[in-house]
Amino acid sequence: MNEDKVSPVERVPFFYDVTLRDGNQALPKPWNNAEKEEVFLQLLRLGVQGIEVGFAAASDMDFESCKGIAELTAKLAASGDEAAQKVVVASLARCNEADIQKAWDAIQYAPRPRIHTFLATSKLSMEHVLKMTPAEVKAKAVHCVRFAKSLVGDRGDVQFSAEHFGDSHDNMDFVLDVLQAVVEAGATTINLPNTVERYRPMLFVNQVKQVADALPKHIRVAVHCHNDLGMATAATVESYFVGATQLEVALNGLGERCGNTNAYEVAVALYNSGVPMPLHLERIYETALLISQWSGIAIYSRAPLIGSEAIVHRSGIHQDGASKTKGMKKGAYRPIDYALIGRNENDSISFTSQSGRTAVYEIITSFGYHLSLEEAAELQPVLKEISEKEGELSAERVLEVFREKRCNVNGRLVFESIDALTEKNRFSFRFKKDGESKEVSISAEGPIEACLKLMQEIGFPVELLKYRQLVVPEADKLWAGRGLSRITLKAHGKTVEGRGVSGDTLKANMRAIFSGVNLLYP
Repeated sequence: MNEDKVSPVERVPFFYDVTLRDGNQALPKPWNNAEKEEVFLQLLRLGVQGIEVGFAAASDMDFESCKGIAELTAKLAASGDEAAQKVVVASLARCNEADIQKAWDAIQYAPRPRIHTFLATSKLSMEHVLKMTPAEVKAKAVHCVRFAKSLVGDRGDVQFSAEHFGDSHDNMDFVLDVLQAVVEAGATTINLPNTVERYRPMLFVNQVKQVADALPKHIRVAVHCHNDLGMATAATVESYFVGATQLEVALNGLGERCGNTNAYEVAVALYNSGVPMPLHLERIYETALLISQWSGIAIYSRAPLIGSEAIVHRSGIHQDGASKTKGMKKGAYRPIDYALIGRNENDSISFTSQSGRTAVYEIITSFGYHLSLEEAAELQPVLKEISEKEGELSAERVLEVFREKRCNVNGRLVFESIDALTEKNRFSFRFKKDGESKEVSISAEGPIEACLKLMQEIGFPVELLKYRQLVVPEADKLWAGRGLSRITLKAHGKTVEGRGVSGDTLKANMRAIFSGVNLLYP
């Protein structure tokens, strides 16, 4: 089926990665050849279809790197590696025969080699940088593309970039003329770089559409966007929907100045829009972490998809929505199910002074404890007051407050000990009431009945509704493995859950009742 008859969501995007060229040249400490090979292999695992492995004429080291990766690709392909057999391996080359020859000498070993040459076509660059007339620019572009095609023959292909295409909105007739001429000379991929992002994305996108409409349909249109104004992803994604098939991207958004288009953002935006996706999306997060480690450039905490804060909700409204949709593929406040990119965590809820009861509920239950929303609502103002002094509270800090306010709670009553005289069905309690030490002996069938009678006798009558004997969840590292008693009590129309924790089950039961009574009779 011809591309002109295929809708955007049926046309498969071609991901052409420039991390090893554009990204590497912008690193404070560029990668050596061995490090570049590691990045290259990770790109193969990710599934990109084209990789610009360097600028062979830039230095002897760059040449050796490009040649080494081309030879590695050939070796992998010969061993049956399908990704290596299919991937396009390219070297950048300035628009002159020496650079182009150097590029070919380096990458000719790859199963699918490509020479990528470029020349500026904007008025500003032609006049002030190249100091060439438009006619001279056209002639040079055609000559160099023809020379590159003579080298690659039928084994490879030629890509031509109209550098500073984003600045060419005032001379598009000339640009179209040059691009049509280089296509006749043998270029099969035409790249349209937003070399410096200056304007709104749709201005660039409309220029891309003009080119896509003007060129033969067998020609692959590419876009290469820099992120100077933070809109490279938008420009790239929208360019796809007007005819660009090759999307030039970089891992972690690495590149000159503010970086190149981030590969992950483009891939997920297209995936969410129903576009067929050739990448192994589940390897994105793993790749991001590796590239950060290898480049020495930390991932910005709020970077889309991969930042540590990307999954965090602090607003009470957002936390409520996240909680209610946490088991769904489409969350109320997240763009994807993060398992899609190999990130095995979705909504992370922390507590700040802006958080509501949902945050309390989610944090405490994440440790394996049962907590009602009513209890969470009662704890929220306590935690809010603490947060206003301490700032954001970690999950462990919230748990610490939960332990203090909902387990072994002391108040008007403080449990000290219980002695059982089982042959006489009597139980002796030692405790404090309003600060005064007391010892009371109660007759009953069992200790829980005795404790309830004790409460009646000392003026704190309660009704037992439920009793559960459990073990503190393993997630609570401080108390894990101890006995946990949950006893639901009712008095004067109010119901609470008393929690008692102890290595001794009997003491855990007593502490649970004392805790509940303290909550009912503050």
